[in-house]
Amino acid sequence: MGDLTIRNLDDDLVRRLETRAAANGRSLDEEIRAALERVAREEKAAIPTETEEQRQARIARIRALGRPPKEPFDLKAFSDALSDGTE
Repeated sequence: MGDLTIRNLDDDLVRRLETRAAANGRSLDEEIRAALERVAREEKAAIPTETEEQRQARIARIRALGRPPKEPFDLKAFSDALSDGTE
């Protein structure tokens, strides 16, 4: 298990956590671990899951980024159009 040090916590927050820990019959460390686990679990549940079809479409879009253009591409003409303000 890893260790975590949190500095500069507001005194009121620490008091509230201590009160909550006492009410739940836990040490302050146990209460903080429980709170962190709860937040992480809620956050994970809030992350939308994608279907296999959506996943495959996302992968296809990413792979397409590495492919050359389907049509010839004149970089100089494009650059000139950007400079002229026509693109």
